[in-house]
Amino acid sequence: ALTHPAGWRLSQPTQPWAEVSQPLEEMVCIVAAGEVGPVGSSRTRLQLEVEDGLSAAGIIELAWTTGRIVYETEPTPTWTDAKSGESLTEAEIIDRFGEEIEAGLGIRRFHDEGSLIDGTAPLMVPVYCEEDTSFLVRSQDEAQAFVTEDPERTKVEAVEDGFLVTRLKGSLIRVPRRFKLTRFVGAQVPEGFDPKVWGLGAMTESIDRLAAWNLVATIDAFISSGVTPAELLRWVHPTQMANTQGTGIGGMKATRSMYVDALLGDTPQADILQEALPNVIAAHTAQSFLGGYGSMVHPVAACATAAVSVEEGFDKIKLGKAKVVVTGGFDDLGIEGILGFGNMSATAESQAMLDQGISEQGFCRPNDRRRGGFVEGQGGGTLVLVRGDLVAELGLPVLGVVAFAASYSDGIHTSIPAPGLGALGAATGGKESALAKALAELGLSANDIDVISKHDTSTAANDPNESQLHEWLADALGRDAGNPLYVVSQKSLTGHAKGGAAAFQMIGLCQLLADGVLPPNRNLDCVDDALAKYERLVWLRQALQTGPLKAGLVTSLGFGHVSALVAITHPGAFAAALPEAKRADWLAAASQRLIDGQARLLDGMHGGDQLFAKVDNRRFVGDAAEIKQAEKQMLLDPEARLNSTGSYEQAPVR
Repeated sequence: ALTHPAGWRLSQPTQPWAEVSQPLEEMVCIVAAGEVGPVGSSRTRLQLEVEDGLSAAGIIELAWTTGRIVYETEPTPTWTDAKSGESLTEAEIIDRFGEEIEAGLGIRRFHDEGSLIDGTAPLMVPVYCEEDTSFLVRSQDEAQAFVTEDPERTKVEAVEDGFLVTRLKGSLIRVPRRFKLTRFVGAQVPEGFDPKVWGLGAMTESIDRLAAWNLVATIDAFISSGVTPAELLRWVHPTQMANTQGTGIGGMKATRSMYVDALLGDTPQADILQEALPNVIAAHTAQSFLGGYGSMVHPVAACATAAVSVEEGFDKIKLGKAKVVVTGGFDDLGIEGILGFGNMSATAESQAMLDQGISEQGFCRPNDRRRGGFVEGQGGGTLVLVRGDLVAELGLPVLGVVAFAASYSDGIHTSIPAPGLGALGAATGGKESALAKALAELGLSANDIDVISKHDTSTAANDPNESQLHEWLADALGRDAGNPLYVVSQKSLTGHAKGGAAAFQMIGLCQLLADGVLPPNRNLDCVDDALAKYERLVWLRQALQTGPLKAGLVTSLGFGHVSALVAITHPGAFAAALPEAKRADWLAAASQRLIDGQARLLDGMHGGDQLFAKVDNRRFVGDAAEIKQAEKQMLLDPEARLNSTGSYEQAPVR
């Protein structure tokens, strides 16, 4: 079974592409993309987004990634139930797990996880002892430590089994209890999602889960496009492979362990500090899988992080600082965020939404009259950017071309989360703006922008502000008054993954540009009256089959007045930039890579080689002294490349 009927496919526009003036060596192409989110991968997310349901192949993929099924090759190749070992046909997998899998996807009541149990969280409340309270400890030093904390109300007595510590009447102690969360609905990753099936193994026990998700998404991206980091390093110097993956918050489980476990007397793992550092999320992917030596710049831009990451990657390629950049963003979901966003009244209050007769899946309802705030989610995605001439030389797939990427601020404000209009700066100068010129270089104008993927958080303030922003952008760029702009509001399905949100948006935009299917916002019952004045904007309630589209915009807005705008075009812009004699060869090579990538993914699912394997000996040969010498030579030699055996040439020790 294929995970999607055709996976990524390379389509050509139905109309001839206007002349592209941008040279390939200045073009920034998205050649690979992968995600881990509340509805699984980019493949399963697209199915649910467009078709409102999973295919048989989608259910099988999710049954595999959630550890419900395992493929056994002996004695007879077959899928088996991971718990019982029973052999299963694909039809039996769907019958047994289909409903269960769909119930554990997307926006839903939080499933129990760690200290989050049945929609409640732990609380340590102060209590005054009404009588003397005693307990036994083993050592005098431990007993004395209790005295030091409250010497006036603590006494110690040596007894046969150790030391009896007594807290006197009136002492203040803290007793755990649970309290009900006002936000008990969110968008967690699929229930049971297990990175180990991708080959991560014991690695998942020592790294924060956000780092594991990022690694899985990056592996998926490369595999799905039929390319490996090692292959790219055979064509570019290792200092020309950079990483700009970012996160809004970082490893929340590691951070909680570092602060809370120690306070409660538990022992966190020895290196928990490193797992809490935001840049370490990307560092694990860089050191375990990619192996580049280029820039490591990891933006923290709250909910706009993934878009800012792509901007950083775009700039590095444009400035000649890299030829390959791995970009994207991720964030987790935990009690701290649930409480924090709830206290700010940024998220939808669960009971208030239910009281309106709104189902849990309908809580996130961008642009709707009854929207009540965003629904917090988790996950993110990876987008691999490569310079156009290298794409042509290697026959890499092109999922989209980044025409423009920039971020802005909002000037003086009195509120950190207040929405602003900074992204309107992309149209400074109108038809002569940087955005307009970037589109023109790719043979496009403002009228060729077919769709906008909005940040659309489902908050009262954001949705109209962002709608106004896009209407004014269209005015400034000279878009015809009667030319509709179709709005995609992805968070109605995925919830709000904060730093990972724009990764879903950009990957989704690439998919719909190629497929020519515009997804609806199924939670949109009635568009807010305040949006009627934005005449170009069109909100779909049913999927619309249009055929291949030329271009779209992504806007991503983050707390702290970060706003980012990314313009992505159909792969046809890249094809139009190729000499006509080379287009057919590129298309054939790129299409074959996608076929090979799909085959590799299916092989990994069906008992073949693991999809991830750690690199041997850091891609060098020899002992420690020889490796250091070879690494020195590689870094100083501008012609150094990975060789056909997957290692750097050994240099003699001098």
